[in-house]
Amino acid sequence: MGRLPVEPLANSAAFWADSVFENFTEPMSRVLSDADFTLLKSCIRKGMIKPVDARSIFGELKVDSTCTAKGLFDSVKKGNVYLQYYPFGGNKSKFDEFGILVGDAGHCDSSELYFFKGNKIIAKQSGYSRYTDNVQYFKNVDGESIVYRRMEFNEGSGIWWFNSFFYKYDGDKLIPVLNELKNSNLLQPSPWGIREIWLESTIQHTNPLVMKVVYHQQFQDTTEFDHYEADPKRGPMIVNDSTLVKYTWNAQTKKLEAQLESSKINTPQVLSYYLVDNELLFINAYHQRLKKMMLNKKKKRYILHYLNNIKNYQNEPPEHLSINDTL
Repeated sequence: MGRLPVEPLANSAAFWADSVFENFTEPMSRVLSDADFTLLKSCIRKGMIKPVDARSIFGELKVDSTCTAKGLFDSVKKGNVYLQYYPFGGNKSKFDEFGILVGDAGHCDSSELYFFKGNKIIAKQSGYSRYTDNVQYFKNVDGESIVYRRMEFNEGSGIWWFNSFFYKYDGDKLIPVLNELKNSNLLQPSPWGIREIWLESTIQHTNPLVMKVVYHQQFQDTTEFDHYEADPKRGPMIVNDSTLVKYTWNAQTKKLEAQLESSKINTPQVLSYYLVDNELLFINAYHQRLKKMMLNKKKKRYILHYLNNIKNYQNEPPEHLSINDTL
């Protein structure tokens, strides 16, 4: 148990989310005329824009079947489209580094988020999100803005997975600097996995960036949902802890890098909370903990049951098995 190299397993688990993160931004280089920039400021004050003006300013206005009169068009005022302004700084009237969201982001997957540097559009991303807090920012140590957003990878009954995507202004470019797990949850029993997992990271400070990470994993022996609270009575806890993670800006790599030496969790362990096929990663990332649990006769039975389940069903969607089933 726990004899496989961890790094290839961690890279495999991270691949999908990292690919989305790295390719989520579309670079642009569109300089607005003085007239269009003045028009945009007027639309910002109104919180809406006419389609003809949107096409003039942004060079496009995407419309599809999901954005009809109930979505993109006429949802603010007849003949107008939603427009939301995100100033990335204390002075809202400076118009230096800011974002413009066009469309009803909560209903229209064709809405767009444009990033500006003065009167120049430097990048765009999909603006669609059901969460009103989906565009936030802080100032980096070099004074430029870091914008972060919530990306949903999975959601359902008793299951969800969100990452935080961090992007930084770098001159007239927007570059990816950090992709971190924000919140994952898998209650048991579930057809999607056989460990109960919970991890949530929240920002405590921004300069430097510090996150608090609260997490637990558990082998459950119950037919009742745990409802997000760790309860040792429901089965042996694999881990149930919290820690602080500090991030520093690396000017050479242009990345925010986690300083995990003083934290209680490492990168492979964090990735074991991703809702992907990562049981081998979990086993190897937590192999010392699992070996220690094997010394306890009661906990050993849970671990052997889990390993047997993985051995027999690793190529199929795992089903929840009762601890009373024959091994």
